[in-house]
Amino acid sequence: MLKEHEYIRQTLERYTNCPLADFRDHLLITNFRQYATAFKEKTGGESREGNFQVVNAPDLNCTLIDFGIGSPQAALLMNCLAYLDNLKSVIMLGMCGGIDDRLEVGEFIVPSASIRGEGSSRHYLPPEFPAMPASLVNLFCIGALKKNHLLGKCGIVYTTDRRLWEFDENFVEYLRQQRIMAIDMELATLFAVAYRFEIPIGSIMLISDMPLQRSGIKGIKLHNEIYEKFMPLHLEIAIDAVKAMDAKWSEVERKLQSEW
Repeated sequence: MLKEHEYIRQTLERYTNCPLADFRDHLLITNFRQYATAFKEKTGGESREGNFQVVNAPDLNCTLIDFGIGSPQAALLMNCLAYLDNLKSVIMLGMCGGIDDRLEVGEFIVPSASIRGEGSSRHYLPPEFPAMPASLVNLFCIGALKKNHLLGKCGIVYTTDRRLWEFDENFVEYLRQQRIMAIDMELATLFAVAYRFEIPIGSIMLISDMPLQRSGIKGIKLHNEIYEKFMPLHLEIAIDAVKAMDAKWSEVERKLQSEW
């Protein structure tokens, strides 16, 4: 029989169609094929595709993975990444729906925590554990936003595994009462599994719609506009964060010990 670490490493290779030796030290992860295509064009990286799509950019010491949608996919990915020998950091580049009425489409947030409203994270942490990123990775994400003359907002995101929740009035009222900043489908899982395996993770999330506002739900027109208007900047911010972390990694690595 395959041992656990052998099986998990082979699973990552099967899902990406990419040898583990090709993965770089820093990882960007996302839900969108458009990001993988744009990252490849921007960096000149090499693309591989299985169930997940991978773009390796050796000059940047960075790999981007598009892993699909939902908390089970997120849990699978993070569990596999934990068995990479050279993994240094992970940054999630996702989209989320703005709940706080002060937000606007096109703004970026760096979540400080996510509520575990999905089911996958319970397989990795007891229910009383919070889902939180590595604060040091988040600081580099915030620094990259500032470098691009943007003020990233921080706050709590709600992660759900339910689609089409926007029409459930009781759930919507709950989100408003708890002062939730935004809602997504993967962050809590990513943070929880990362904590379980001591993976330094942060995130830069793009507000793609304001679903609680009148006419704020994302339709096809807004969906296409989001990629055209905001995806290039989103990638630029992430690349700046990776470059800064990689350049200071010896210092970063020492400080990360305090988070575990």
